[in-house]
Amino acid sequence: MLADFARRQGMAIRWIEVDRAEELSSRLRRGEGDLIAADLPPEQAQDPALSASLSMGAFRYIAYGRPQLRISDPLGLAGLRVAISTASPLWPYFQQLRRQVPGIIPVVMPPATSRATLLGGVTDGHFDVAIMAAGPRESVPGNPAGFKPLFAVSDLNQVVWYCASARSDLRDALNTYMHRFHAAVVAPQHAFGDLAVIHGRGTLRAITRIDPQNYFVRDGHPAGFEYEMVQWFARNHGLNVEFLIADSDQQMLEWLRSGAGDIITARVRGGDIAADHALAQALSYFHSASVVVGRIGTDLRSVQALAGKRIAVYAGSVEHRVLSELVASGIAVQPVVLSPGTPASYVAEQIENWSIDAAIVDAYNIADLRALHPLLEAGMSLPTTYNYAWTVRAEDRDLGHAVDQFVRAEFASDTYSVLAQRYFQHPRYASLAAIARLSPYDNLVRRYADTYDFDWRLIVAQMYFESQFNPGAVSSGGARGLMQLSPETARAMGVRNPCDPDAGIRGGVRYLDQLRDHFEAGITPRDRTWFALAAYNAGINRVERARELAARAGLDPTRWFGHVETIMRRMDSGRVLGRRDRTVEYVRGIRSLYTTYNHQQDAVTAVSATAAPVVVAVRSSDA
Repeated sequence: MLADFARRQGMAIRWIEVDRAEELSSRLRRGEGDLIAADLPPEQAQDPALSASLSMGAFRYIAYGRPQLRISDPLGLAGLRVAISTASPLWPYFQQLRRQVPGIIPVVMPPATSRATLLGGVTDGHFDVAIMAAGPRESVPGNPAGFKPLFAVSDLNQVVWYCASARSDLRDALNTYMHRFHAAVVAPQHAFGDLAVIHGRGTLRAITRIDPQNYFVRDGHPAGFEYEMVQWFARNHGLNVEFLIADSDQQMLEWLRSGAGDIITARVRGGDIAADHALAQALSYFHSASVVVGRIGTDLRSVQALAGKRIAVYAGSVEHRVLSELVASGIAVQPVVLSPGTPASYVAEQIENWSIDAAIVDAYNIADLRALHPLLEAGMSLPTTYNYAWTVRAEDRDLGHAVDQFVRAEFASDTYSVLAQRYFQHPRYASLAAIARLSPYDNLVRRYADTYDFDWRLIVAQMYFESQFNPGAVSSGGARGLMQLSPETARAMGVRNPCDPDAGIRGGVRYLDQLRDHFEAGITPRDRTWFALAAYNAGINRVERARELAARAGLDPTRWFGHVETIMRRMDSGRVLGRRDRTVEYVRGIRSLYTTYNHQQDAVTAVSATAAPVVVAVRSSDA
């Protein structure tokens, strides 16, 4: 979030690491930093010299212990091995507790110790209790048989950033950013379960990355070979698909291991999967190769021959990752990273006029390139284990078996052949303009999103689900226009003709703003946005009823995903609804497309990013 905030302010971040949380406020007061991005000890959080941002959520510190322990307060820790990080804001409290409860055996953990390591230490018996932060009513991912929550060690705290009280300008800028962009930050929910659980949920959570041929958006519409294959598989099983867009292969693998998603549909290195017994790859459903293309006569026959050459790749592609591996192996190539929307003809021209020496491209593109540019020739295929094969958790055998069955059954079908031809044998690259443009109405959306303090890309994602960008769309219930305003809502928003793009967008964004304002300020900006979208689809009364039922069921009524949406899914199951009328699917679909828009546009921007002024931030080592 801070990286995104700084980028929007035209700044960069310089991190200052500290070993103990109690050092944070003193270093900020000395002017060593502008911002504290970490939890403070309770007594420091009340310091009038500090000013806090809007809350990003709530948490408390919990003591987790072995399942056989029967203790309910800190006095029961006597004689037990208790693990806590030195960077924890509760470190001073823990030191006092040791003096009051003799016999506590401290297990001092390094500042950067992760929650997974702490919980794993309890499960493996390295210590008896671990103290760490958890959200209200949070189910911590992992092996529930290996540990359990024992008792709360602190009151409920708010997740906030701190700056000096004199820096109200910085605090106000942070709050403005969160109000508009908090929903853009991915916060996946962790849930495990094989195919039966996924069927019960109704949604397959697919982890992927932006890829120029396999998963991208063109003129606001999601597309790509991988995208269409996953949708095809999901339709066969009566499922919807939510795409979780990761920034790296490592993040994709971590999300799958931790239960943030059900399946990785992007290409990942086969060696990484083979080395991890917790993961398994399904059958390969396509084959391609990464090939070096250059001018005729250029030595492209060995990896060593690439040293010193300027090699172009598309940002985010498998070829980009293959080139990165070459650089990491010590081959001194000069990478030229191109925007995903760069036309292939431009790449060929750059090779022909000596601006670059070569490019790494998908093998299926070579014939078209050479037909238009006869001065080019293909060199070697680079070794890669990035297979077209989906990855699942090894324990989810039914899901893996279903994918294998799908691949075997559909591999030779006409639909498969059409998809392969569309994206490989006759590829149509999205132009840079088609990537930057999300809808024919971007300028109107930007204007009204700015007026009502929304990220315009969120509104476009909502518009896609409402009308597929068709201003003349009319639902069976009489809702009309790009934002599908009902006659009653249109009148309330002062819209005479919802099918007029300007009036329809203005009325839809104004209505969404009123819905967001309905929810109390104590709810995070992100969840107020999700609640507003749910109310746009289902109505305020149904959402408030779902919140009441969520509280009764022990869920958090201030959080949508994983909490109130669980109740809403049950409420929807008893109604006769069309697929696009299900509120849970509606909100998840908008979030999925919204994050895709963000990642693709950020990838385009990052290619031409330049250095910027610096904003200094202070955080503890466990931030």
